[in-house]
Amino acid sequence: MPRRKDCIINDSITDALFILLKKKNANEISIIELIQKAGVSRNSFYRNFESIEDIAYKYFMKESLLWWKNKILKEHIKDSIIIEKSMFEYFYTIKERIILVYEKGLFSSFIKHIFDCAFAGRNSTDKTQTYLVARVSGLICGIMNEWVKRKMSDSPEYVASFWMKKMLIFPFLDKKHLMCFSFFIKLLFIS
Repeated sequence: MPRRKDCIINDSITDALFILLKKKNANEISIIELIQKAGVSRNSFYRNFESIEDIAYKYFMKESLLWWKNKILKEHIKDSIIIEKSMFEYFYTIKERIILVYEKGLFSSFIKHIFDCAFAGRNSTDKTQTYLVARVSGLICGIMNEWVKRKMSDSPEYVASFWMKKMLIFPFLDKKHLMCFSFFIKLLFIS
């Protein structure tokens, strides 16, 4: 478990990054500028992060794990449709920061976090499962990219509905196959 001091340092650095991103692109922010804004030492930065991209990545990982723990696990949600809708609703709650990393050159950190959340705890030697998880994660990333490009102006309900019902990438899916796909989503997020 992280020490309280490290949590405060992480939060200070993360907040400083998002403040600076409102004024500059990520590639224009130096570590020195960031630690001065955060009021921490260079050693504190490198003890907690590898790079500016790592700050955004760890922020999204932390927030996603909190959402999973406080929403999905706490409420014992097992229905994949509810989980998917909740996922898009959760992303909407941090919309400002997602759009900011998209516009300022750190969106790859957000995308990486989606893949890493999906692969967490998975058996990487099971080739079939690995490709299926990668496929679904890629779909989520594609939908998120389009939604963020549109400044997340569509409701989370619309995006979740599109995810489940419109599946234009899979026009060949009939109701039976869509149910199998939904079952896979359930396995992806619950197992």
